[in-house]
Amino acid sequence: MSPGDVAQRLGIPKYKALVTVSCLAELGLLEPLYARGSYKIYKLSSLGGIVLERLRDGKSMKELFREALEDDLAKSAEGSEGAEAPRAEGSKVESQASP
Repeated sequence: MSPGDVAQRLGIPKYKALVTVSCLAELGLLEPLYARGSYKIYKLSSLGGIVLERLRDGKSMKELFREALEDDLAKSAEGSEGAEAPRAEGSKVESQASP
């Protein structure tokens, strides 16, 4: 559907549909199916399908974002094992010299 089609179906102003569709595309939930100039038709992306499925199962967007953030943090932690943790600017580190 195009943002104009969405606006017409939902009975909302076209600019609101355009902004919403643009945000959903930026999040990766929609992807352009056809584009000619500024006219675009979008379809649900595979990520959008997963999100829609989980919403239908009763999950909230807040829960989905929390899960995604936790997954991302876990992956970051796995990748930084053995790496030195970043220090705050101006923090002092005292070393212990061996005798």
